[in-house]
Amino acid sequence: MTSDNLSFFTQRKRPQWEIVDIKASITEAAIDVQAIAPSNPIDGLLELPASELLTFGDANWLRMAVSNLLLNAIEHSPSSAGIAVKAKKLNQTIEIQVSDQGPGIVPGIEYKIFKPFYTTRPGATGLGLANVRMVMEKHGGGIRVGSHPEGGAAFTLILQALQRQKAA
Repeated sequence: MTSDNLSFFTQRKRPQWEIVDIKASITEAAIDVQAIAPSNPIDGLLELPASELLTFGDANWLRMAVSNLLLNAIEHSPSSAGIAVKAKKLNQTIEIQVSDQGPGIVPGIEYKIFKPFYTTRPGATGLGLANVRMVMEKHGGGIRVGSHPEGGAAFTLILQALQRQKAA
């Protein structure tokens, strides 16, 4: 994933716009990450609504953004700790939250962690969260970060929901 983050950051490709099924993107990202880090369970901690979650965007970019958040959560959580992924539609937006069981976000660095090459881990590139932020900006969305009082961090991606038109 490190080389993927570096090539994504340096190539500056244009998104391939289409209707994206967010639930499929999350599920595919979880499968990809589970193959890389099988000791950290994700499957049982997916909370996806029964209703459609559609947006207009680049499916591969959104999948990569979720994968980066999942990998980040795994890297900061204790071994075999579960990673929770929740998605929901709120009015005109879709929110995707990835929560871990790590130490949380140190107060004061909430904005720094999204800057390219900023990292708190030796050997890391510091591009994963920078790429997530870039993807969200290209999609007209946003990202929030915070810490849970009981420990762990929560990253929330916010996207515009695609509204289906009902036939008259």
